[in-house]
Amino acid sequence: MNTTVQTKNNKKMKTKDLIYAGAFGAVYLVLMLIIVMGSSMISPVLYLAAPFTVGLICATVYMIYVIKLHKFGAALILGILFALIACSSNLYSAIFALATTLVAELVIYLGKYKSKRMYLLSFVVFNLNMAAPTMMLLYNRDKFLSLTAGYRGVEHAQHLAEITPDWIWYAILGGAVLGGVIGVFIAKNLIKKHFVKAGVI
Repeated sequence: MNTTVQTKNNKKMKTKDLIYAGAFGAVYLVLMLIIVMGSSMISPVLYLAAPFTVGLICATVYMIYVIKLHKFGAALILGILFALIACSSNLYSAIFALATTLVAELVIYLGKYKSKRMYLLSFVVFNLNMAAPTMMLLYNRDKFLSLTAGYRGVEHAQHLAEITPDWIWYAILGGAVLGGVIGVFIAKNLIKKHFVKAGVI
C-alpha cells in the first residue's frame, strides 16, 4: 500500500516540475512561433503548411518534454500556453486547441506513462492544435482575411484569398496530422535513450 501511495505521489506535479514545464514549454512555443512567423513572411503557402512543418520539427522537442516530466499535466500545460499565445483572440480556436490538448493528455494517461506508442500518438493528436489559429477560415473567412491584411498587408491577404478555397482548413488539419505522424517517426529514432531512461517501452 505504501508503494502505491508513493507511486501516486510521484505522479503529482511539484514546484520544480512546473518550473521545468514552463521553461521547456517556452522552448517549444518559441520554436513553433519562429516556424509560423518565418513561413508567413516568406509565403502564404508556407504559412498554410506551417502545421505540417511544426509537426516535423517540434515532435522531438515535445517528446523530450513529456517524457522528462513523465507526469499527468505535461501536455495540458503546454496546450494551455499554446492556446493563450496563438488562440486568445478567438474563442472557437481556443476551445479546439484545449480539446485536442486534453485528448493528447488522455492518450498518455491511458498508456500509463509506459507506452511509447501512446506517447507518440499523443503528439499526433497534440499537433492538431496547430490548425486552431486558422479555424476562422471555416466560418468567417472574410474576417480572417481582413485580420491578415492588418497583420501582413493587403497584398499578402489577397494572395492568401486566392489560394484558400472553402475546404482549405481541412487540408490544413490534414497537414497537421501528416506532420505529426512523420515527426514522431523522426523523434522515435532521435531520442531512443530518453525512452529507455524513462522506462517507456
